[in-house]
Amino acid sequence: MRTCWTFISTAMDSPEKSKKSAWKNCWEEKYKAAEMENKHQPLREEHMETIRRSGLLSGLAKGKDTEAVSQLGFQVKQLGAEEMAILEGDRVTDIMILHAGGIRGEKFHLEGNVDLMHMYQRGEIFGAEAVVSRFKTSPLTYIADKEAVILRVPFRSITQSEFSGDIMLALLRILADDNIKKLYKIETLSKRGLRERVMTYLRIISRKVGSPCFSIHMDRAQFAQYLCVNRTALSYELNQMKRDGLIDFQKDRFHILEKNQ
Repeated sequence: MRTCWTFISTAMDSPEKSKKSAWKNCWEEKYKAAEMENKHQPLREEHMETIRRSGLLSGLAKGKDTEAVSQLGFQVKQLGAEEMAILEGDRVTDIMILHAGGIRGEKFHLEGNVDLMHMYQRGEIFGAEAVVSRFKTSPLTYIADKEAVILRVPFRSITQSEFSGDIMLALLRILADDNIKKLYKIETLSKRGLRERVMTYLRIISRKVGSPCFSIHMDRAQFAQYLCVNRTALSYELNQMKRDGLIDFQKDRFHILEKNQ
């Protein structure tokens, strides 16, 4: 089966409108197929724990979260590896929480480049900026990095709920946190040198977790995409930094050495 990159490559010599159409048609076809294959599951206690972890219900009085979830109509949805949860340009009407697996937030470009914006972990909300925006249009494509389970709730059910005030305040805090993550990326990419970018990002994560040892939850290719650099160049620079005594690492686990803190 041809991938979307194949469709795009066959259209690269065509006018810009044709390239855009090939891209859009391919992803829409894959997205609709994924929607048809997905089946909903009943909500379980482990799903409740993920919802609590997301912070969406953090403003509710103790014992009210279960009542709120039953009113809001959460649904459980399974995604296969590389299946899309949200396609860029889609109208988004649901708040989504990652329960298991991983989700990549990516920006695709017609020339074939992909910018990795964020890797989402369990309990993180994604796509919320589109739901609360004026046009409700997603600026990114969200793809399952591996088999994933997401929890989704219609935004309308939140606004019509008796708990809407507390939930909306919690959502505001979550969106503020997401905005800070974007500022972290801007800070990282503002550095010209590759080594500066790497160290800036690693120090940001180290400050967030409060430890010089941490996981970045990205493989080497994804880390290169996040930094907007070549993967080979990144691997070479990381090994150089290790030899220079700046960092140590094993796969996605990093250690900033004490003398550099």
